[in-house]
Amino acid sequence: MPHTLITADVHLQPDDTHPINQAFYRFLDQDAPKADALYIIGDLFEMWVGDDHGLEHYATVIRKFKHLTEHGLPIYLMYGNRDFLMRRAFFDATGIQFLKEPALVNLYGLPILMLHGDSLCTDDKAFQRMRLLLRNRLVTWLFLKLPEHKRVAIGENMRANSQKYNLNKAENIMDVNEAAVRKLLQRHPQCRHLVHGHTHRPYLHQIEQDGQVKHRWVLGDWRPETEVLKVWSNQTLELVAR
Repeated sequence: MPHTLITADVHLQPDDTHPINQAFYRFLDQDAPKADALYIIGDLFEMWVGDDHGLEHYATVIRKFKHLTEHGLPIYLMYGNRDFLMRRAFFDATGIQFLKEPALVNLYGLPILMLHGDSLCTDDKAFQRMRLLLRNRLVTWLFLKLPEHKRVAIGENMRANSQKYNLNKAENIMDVNEAAVRKLLQRHPQCRHLVHGHTHRPYLHQIEQDGQVKHRWVLGDWRPETEVLKVWSNQTLELVAR
């Protein structure tokens, strides 16, 4: 049956032998070509500090993406909190189409709202302040003007600090805020399905709102197994282990 695939939080490493990379390459080789389209909604890469660095260190997946898009598979990508610095060279090299969040996408007549998910974690005030700072256009412009080795060093340092910070954070702080979810759904009353990643907690949550049952689909991360969302042409959805 025709279907579309949605995944997130791959966190590809600059090492082709890494289990995550190997699992994702198999997915691109075996599963993606059978789909009508592929949506990647954030954190495809563990770290992306500029197209000059990324296109060299992730050359294998770049080639695989280009092969798929040249053979007719539409691939859409949304920024995550770790890889929001992809620019034109990346999209030209892969043939991937940029998807701005939140994205309301019609799949087989079914409206589905997609976003990475980090913007919904509003209880983590420090993270939200950092997110605003790092997404500032001037900040990103200045960062990308730095020499490559400095960008890599800053990226590695930020990643290490983030991991250390998260160890001391309460679990509920790092999850999405229900009020933020409801507010987002209220802005899209025609949509009964919300899909996001970021939290690495795959699950189907049901929300009663305005007399309707809404569905919040949380995608898994790749370590190296994951759960991706399949949207079938008969308008059914399911989380599938890969």
